[in-house]
This record gives sequence, C-alpha cells and structure tokens, in this order.
Amino acid sequence: MLSLYNSLTRRVEPFEPLHPPKVGVYTCGPTVYGHVHIGNWSTFVAADVLVRWLRERYEVTYVQNITDVEDKIIRDSQAAGQDRKTFTDHWTKIYLDGLEQLDARRMIDHLPLATEHIEGMVAMIQTLLDKGHAYMAEDGSIYYRVSSFPTYGELAHLDPESLMAGASGRVAADEYEKDQVADFALWKAYVPADGEVWWSPAFVIDGTAQILDGRPGWHIECSVMSMKLLGEEFDIHMGGEDLLFPHHQNEIAQSEAATGHTPFVRVWLHRRHLRVDGGKMSKSLKNFYTIEDVIDRCGPDGPASFRYLVATSHYRHSLDFSWSAMDRAHATRRGLVEARTRFAKLAEGAKASTTFQAFEDRFTAAMDDDLSTSEAIASVHDAVGEANRRAHGDALTPEDAASVVALMDRADRVLGLALKEEGPALSSEVQALLDQRAAARASRNWAESDRLRDVLRDEHGLVVKDTSNGQELTKA
Repeated sequence: MLSLYNSLTRRVEPFEPLHPPKVGVYTCGPTVYGHVHIGNWSTFVAADVLVRWLRERYEVTYVQNITDVEDKIIRDSQAAGQDRKTFTDHWTKIYLDGLEQLDARRMIDHLPLATEHIEGMVAMIQTLLDKGHAYMAEDGSIYYRVSSFPTYGELAHLDPESLMAGASGRVAADEYEKDQVADFALWKAYVPADGEVWWSPAFVIDGTAQILDGRPGWHIECSVMSMKLLGEEFDIHMGGEDLLFPHHQNEIAQSEAATGHTPFVRVWLHRRHLRVDGGKMSKSLKNFYTIEDVIDRCGPDGPASFRYLVATSHYRHSLDFSWSAMDRAHATRRGLVEARTRFAKLAEGAKASTTFQAFEDRFTAAMDDDLSTSEAIASVHDAVGEANRRAHGDALTPEDAASVVALMDRADRVLGLALKEEGPALSSEVQALLDQRAAARASRNWAESDRLRDVLRDEHGLVVKDTSNGQELTKA
C-alpha cells in the first residue's frame, strides 16, 4: 500500500483516496515572467513521478496551474514594453517547451491560466466577505482576516498565538516571510503602476454593490483553479517547500473558510530545496541555472540527465546540483540505456521469467514507501548487475533477459528515464562514414577504423561499438 509523508501531520501515512479509484492531484505551477530555474524544475519532475506512480493503480486527474497575472509579471512586462498577455504567452511557451524536454508534460490533464478564472476568484472573495472572513480596506483592496481562521499557521506548524499577535497589519505583496504574518490581499486595488492590467468586478460590501477596479492576489488563484477542476476537497497538493508558508497556508485558510469543508486537501507534499554546489542558488552568485543552461552545457541529452538526477533522489531530501553530478547522471543513465539494448536483443520476444521478480518486488516496495526513488532505482541497478554476471557466464536465458527488460521498462515508465532509446537517425554523411569504417575493418586497416570512430564521436556526437552484430551507434 502506498504511504506518503503529509506535511500537515508530519507523518508518513497510508494513502487513502477520497473517491477511489479516482485521485485528484494539484501542483503549483510557475509564474511566467522569465526562465524557470532548475529548483522549480526539480519540483515539477518530482510531481510528475508522483503522478506516474499513482497511475499504476488509480485514475488520476492532474492539474498544474500557470500564474499569468502577478506583481513580477506586471513589473517585467512593462520593462519589456509589452502588454501582459504578449509577455506571458512568450514565457508560457518557453515553459511548455521545457516540460516537453523533461518529459513532464504528457501526465498533466489541465494547465489552467489564472486569468481564465477571474470570475471564480471574484465569487470566492464575495463568499469570504459574506462569511466575515474578508473585508475591504480604505484603498479598495480586499483582505483576508487571518484572525477569523483559528488554525491559521497549522500547515507550517507555527504557533497560532504568536501569529495572531502579528496579524493586525496587512501585506499588499504577493510573497512575504513568516515574520510578516498579516492579513493578506485577496483583491488588490488598481494603482497607476498596474498600467493596463485590471478587471472591474462588482463586490457587495455591507449590502452595497461596488465596482472595484483591480486584480486578484496570488493566493486566491490556486484555490479557485484547484477546486474548479478537482472539487472542493481533493487528494494531494504538491509544491516546493518554499510555498508551504505563506502560499499553501493561505490556500487552506481561504478555501476551508469559503466552503466549510475540512480538510481542503488530504495530503500535502513538498519537494525540498535544490542546492547548487552545496549552497543556495542565487543570481548574485552566478549559479542560477535554467534548463536552457543545462542544454547549453550538456547537449541534447542534458534534460534527460537532469531528470535522472532529480527523479532518482528522494523528494524529501535536499538535492545538491553540480555539473559533476550531471556528468555522473549522464553516464549512469547511458549505462542503463545500453544495458537495456543488450538485454532486449537477447530476449528476442521471449516471455519473461520470474528469475528477477525479487528486484521487481523491491522496486514496488520502495515506490510505495513515500516514493523512495533512490532505493527503487538501486533495485534496477542491482538487477542489471546480476543479469550482467549471468550473461558473462553464459547463464542469462532469453526469458531472464526479458524479465530484466520488463523491470527496466517499468522503471522507465514510472521515473521517466528515457531508457528505450531508438537508434539515432542517420544522415547520409554518417552512414557514409559507417560504411567507410566497415570497409576499413574488413581490410584490417585499424588506424583508419579508429580515425573514423573518432570523427563520428567528435563531429557527430555518436559512439560506435563493434559487436557480433556489426557496428552499433549510441549518442555520446
């Protein structure tokens, strides 16, 4: 049975869906105002692995939002001389391209934009006003009254009394620190700095309808989008640990106050921070990396190597990113790709034996144990090692090879490691080099054969290996 660590209870608990076999999952997506950094990508990959594993047993609806109206978007779109939609459309496309590169797009069922749900946000804010959980300030903004929600701070395990003592003020910013606990903005009154970004809904305040030009606060967006697509109560909410407070706590407060349903979410999962070379990632330290940086540094296989690095580390452990770690991830994944190719050839369509069932059981147990992906991939490597030992002793049958391939394919399906590599598409130039090399080997011209091997590697990024079946190509 699957067990998950619930940030709300701080315990690993058996996962019991609200409406089995259906499961609803929501992940806070990006605010689209620039390149997404690798710390955010580590969260999105972890969420993708979660959904892949859930889909081994359940019917999952997976929602990931895109925030396309927020303080930084307004600031940076104006600096770029673009209207909000043109600006966010550009960065949304780049984000979606990144999802594709990391094979994290196809699991997502819904990618709602915040601006598509303004009407729902207005309706929820009105409900909070009607129930006394919100009020209008002098400037026309609407704030959530933190003191009206007795368990505020529970998700982050902050002391309610100290929080209430600091909650008499208000914060207009979308993001703030724990020591800035205060009533937070649900609707932000228009100010000249907002430029052309505003909506004009009518709110009923103390029995009187008033048009309040402005825009939603950040926190209300996720509550409305998640409940619209998953219901007023759903199973799992995931995000980076930086969102635990205040964002996720504010989601709980406004959602439960509006609907009366508790809990709003049954399980809260948080991906630990990604560190770079043992320290914090920061633009000032020049170690703020994006997936584009990974591709520039590591080539076309960079996203797959990064995904391997993230997907095979436990989501509750801080991941230390470095270029040397990326090199190791690349080499390890390539080793698995090549191993699968060898075993698949030996299997030749044979029916899988049960010889490697213990490794399969280990993989399942690890994934069910709070998504222990590091132990799960260890079971795969151990299976490959055992299969290699048997193969070297001519004791690996086609049926056994098929069993190893089945395990590797399951790991591939769950972790998204791209182990089933198709042979690289060959240009006429590459094919000509291979033909020349084959001729050189046939004439025992080893120097020319080695020269052509180096040309294929250095100029075309291809590694050629000589096997009993002829020359085999893989990506360098």
